[in-house]
Amino acid sequence: MDTRTRTGPFKRFAMPSAKSVLPARIRYDGPYSMDLGNPAQFSLCLLRYAMLWEVPRYLSGAFFRRRWGGKDGKANEEFTSCAPSYVMSFIHAFVVGGLGIWVMTGLWASPLHDKFFINDATPPETLKIVDVIERTNWVFFGYMMDDLAHVLARYPKLGKMDMVAHHLVFIVCSILAGYAQIFVFPFSWLLIGELSTPLLTVKWFLRQSGLGTSKRPIAWAKALGFKGKALESTYEAASAIEYKVSEIFVFVFFVVRVCAYGAGLTHLLRHLLLGDMANVPPWPRYTVIGIILAGAALNGHWFKIMITKALGLGGGSKKKGGKKESGEDAMYTFSAAKPENDGKTD
Repeated sequence: MDTRTRTGPFKRFAMPSAKSVLPARIRYDGPYSMDLGNPAQFSLCLLRYAMLWEVPRYLSGAFFRRRWGGKDGKANEEFTSCAPSYVMSFIHAFVVGGLGIWVMTGLWASPLHDKFFINDATPPETLKIVDVIERTNWVFFGYMMDDLAHVLARYPKLGKMDMVAHHLVFIVCSILAGYAQIFVFPFSWLLIGELSTPLLTVKWFLRQSGLGTSKRPIAWAKALGFKGKALESTYEAASAIEYKVSEIFVFVFFVVRVCAYGAGLTHLLRHLLLGDMANVPPWPRYTVIGIILAGAALNGHWFKIMITKALGLGGGSKKKGGKKESGEDAMYTFSAAKPENDGKTD
């Protein structure tokens, strides 16, 4: 018992410890449960879910190589080798982000302890949601492992060390939380953060289109209402559209990776301090929370970069003439100067 006393006008009384009033944490062996005690099964599942992403990545790569390969030398080779990763990133973000929203709505009204660990009071309807969570975790884990291999193989074209760190910490988080079956509700808002990623794919393809000779970006800019300098060349048109996409990206990033992530983290830490996770073993509990905190710091780092570029404090990050950034800069910053008069007037 955790004896807590009050003095003065208040009577002395004893309160039970948080752990003594929590439901008992149990192991749930569902159809998609992660079991580190069976290395062969674990490895087979990882291979299966990594191939879920690698096969379409390979097929999309074959398409890009057949359609655009061998025309513009080195620059075109870079496009055809990196484009499949951005396509898979786009698809993955919508899949896991959508599932994250579904999980969050499903667990929103669940009892508090069901949101943090599987217990002897978890109802069957919540266990059905847990099945979806555990399968989604495999989908997420398989993608992260597959994508990390490509980030390292093409380093730094697909991301620098911050991207490597991002993948590594969430791979560890996926394994620990998946095996220990903890933090089921936080998993939802972590996945929702991926919904900012599709705009990065749009930005990257716009940037690539601005380096070519196609007049399509000019037609896109004209259809979107851009005028004046934005219609002078392929590069100017693509840059003007990309800048607007960048503005939308900063807003979406702020909503899902600053506001939603921050609110979820506050909720998690509050109940940690209240003792509502006392039945969760300390080492996975604090390791996963540490990783989530590191993720928050990384989101803050990226958001600072974006705001700096958006406010023009860091200057233009891409020189006219097509010199590209790579890695972190290509992913998370504004690539061109803001269009004159927002590109809307002659």
